[in-house]
Amino acid sequence: MWRIGLVLALLVGGLASGPGPAGAQSMKLTWWEHANPPHNEYSKELVARYHRAQSRVAVSYEVFPMTPYFKKVTVAMSTKTGPDMFTVMDPLMPTFIEKKMMAPLDPRSLGHASMDDMKSKYLPGALDGYMAEGKLYALPIVSGTMSLFLNKRHFEEAGLDPDKDYPQTWDQLARIGKKLVKFEGDKMVREAFDFAMHSSSWTMSQFEPILRQFGGSTLDPTGRRCTVNSEAGVKAMRLRASFALEYKISDPTVSVATHPLPAEDLAQGRVSMFITHPGSVAQFGPEKMKDLKVVPLPQVDPKKPVTHFYGFALAVNPDIPADRQKAAHELMRFLVLNPKEWLEHTAYPLPIKGFLEIPGVRSHPYIDVFIGDRRRHAPGDGARGLEPGGSQAVPGPGLPGDRPGPEQTLRRPRGMSQQRAR
Repeated sequence: MWRIGLVLALLVGGLASGPGPAGAQSMKLTWWEHANPPHNEYSKELVARYHRAQSRVAVSYEVFPMTPYFKKVTVAMSTKTGPDMFTVMDPLMPTFIEKKMMAPLDPRSLGHASMDDMKSKYLPGALDGYMAEGKLYALPIVSGTMSLFLNKRHFEEAGLDPDKDYPQTWDQLARIGKKLVKFEGDKMVREAFDFAMHSSSWTMSQFEPILRQFGGSTLDPTGRRCTVNSEAGVKAMRLRASFALEYKISDPTVSVATHPLPAEDLAQGRVSMFITHPGSVAQFGPEKMKDLKVVPLPQVDPKKPVTHFYGFALAVNPDIPADRQKAAHELMRFLVLNPKEWLEHTAYPLPIKGFLEIPGVRSHPYIDVFIGDRRRHAPGDGARGLEPGGSQAVPGPGLPGDRPGPEQTLRRPRGMSQQRAR
């Protein structure tokens, strides 16, 4: 079905010689998205193709820095001044659904016979976290995790084998880091390892799995009380601080990372090991990736692994007229027609059935590691959606290759909305 839709779309795009005549577009849509350069470039390319494929709708695609974007879109939607379509992150779903800041999506307008038909084409549970009371409110386009990227050249220069000597635990990371860090006098000029310090959302994305590895959680079961100040929380914070204060393999002042390029230190060789998402493969590009290797997220106890999971999805403004909502649906449908190309440009897989069977997908750099870390995730306190009865459901497998597991049916209390970002 996906391939049939793709062929039809390509035929339409191929037959269209270019955009329609000047002034022919009778409708204009605005689409907002967070900054992620490779993802944004591909989105721009898709918008251009959409313009060539039809002449009725003109799309204005606007990009904003990551953390400010979440504030901007929240304010805009709550004041009814938002765009026609926008990209939303999973922790925002509960609030946006409760406040009626997203329109329910129509599966038929997305090319499916019904909601059940649409679910049958996605991995089990992949849509559940974006649903409430049987209605779908967002279409997933990013299903991510966090893994450890390391500089192979740095390892080899230090007499380490990147294929055998990479750290599997935080203690191992500290010991290996002593061989990788570089100083000029008393000044650190290359970090062995670093945690992101450029945004609170990145801090939480990297901290939360460590907290859970120690058996803790950011919120209590009611979702109303913060529980970070616990024995597990203290252990997690001490571990985080130890790389800079005790082992002296990290110094945040060395970092040049930004919101759009959070892993830029790794790209520039200013750090030897860094935890980041699959999208960094696209951000770095093939040449830089030749010097890098991706390995599973380090653990407190490798026998009880805990990793991180997050998602982004497309949503529609509920306050725009029905014809504009329908046009936004048609644009969404167009954007996800080519899952393999999406992976090639963004490094993120779409959570559809049969994805790994698409020719060439299994050869994507380190997709096996990303799938492995995704399978080992522990649902975080940023819940992914609302379910009847006032509870939030954490979605099941969001990455191709996942098998159904206990996390698919895990229910989380209402009110958990810790913001996290890519």
